[in-house]
Amino acid sequence: MPGIDKLPIEETLEDSPQTRSLLGVFEEDAAAISNYVNQLFQAMHRIYDAQNELSAATHLTSKLLKEYEKQRFPLGGDDEVMSSTLQQFAKVIDELSSCHAVLSTQLADAMMFPITQFKERDLKEILTLKEVFQIASNDHDAAITRYGRLSKRRENEKIKAEVTEDVYTSRKKQHQTMMHYFCALNTLQYKKKIAMLEPLLGYMQAQISFFKMGSENLNEQLEEFLTNIGTSVQNRIIVTNKDC
Repeated sequence: MPGIDKLPIEETLEDSPQTRSLLGVFEEDAAAISNYVNQLFQAMHRIYDAQNELSAATHLTSKLLKEYEKQRFPLGGDDEVMSSTLQQFAKVIDELSSCHAVLSTQLADAMMFPITQFKERDLKEILTLKEVFQIASNDHDAAITRYGRLSKRRENEKIKAEVTEDVYTSRKKQHQTMMHYFCALNTLQYKKKIAMLEPLLGYMQAQISFFKMGSENLNEQLEEFLTNIGTSVQNRIIVTNKDC
């Protein structure tokens, strides 16, 4: 695996100061990755929440436009032209609402899912293994301390055998947890780049798909309709200003 430093798993049995020092560097790097990914997750979640809100608001707008013809305004009277125009707007906005709903789904699948998996699975695994390794190391240190306190003058073979067995068992457990911890930290070095690029790729692909859908809906016929409505609105503004 060229270009990427890794913790030497083969040196976990010796557990030298040099290995522990290198472990500290990897732990610091893992903490920095975790902090950055958590911030990136929050930013992406804001995008996702905003898109969901936009989708819901667009759908509500379309629904209200459709219900205009059912409204009764004391001074409005029946305005078939206005009702027809709003129905046309409602149809277009409804199509856009569908596009926004599709975008929300794509963002959930392609952006939020991968970064959530990395955050909840890989980063949590590192924290869990760190705690397990620390406990195993503490147990081993305690066993070594008990062994060092054995009195040579009043040596009890049974107690000595028990303490020796405790040292062996705790050392074995520490070695196993250390190997698992090293493997997880090494794997993190490969996954961290993918974990950041994959959701970004998903975000961009979802946006491209959304704009393509929008482009298909915003055809020449719709542009002509919007131009006519715009001209009519401007004329009404001019007339209103004159009347005032």
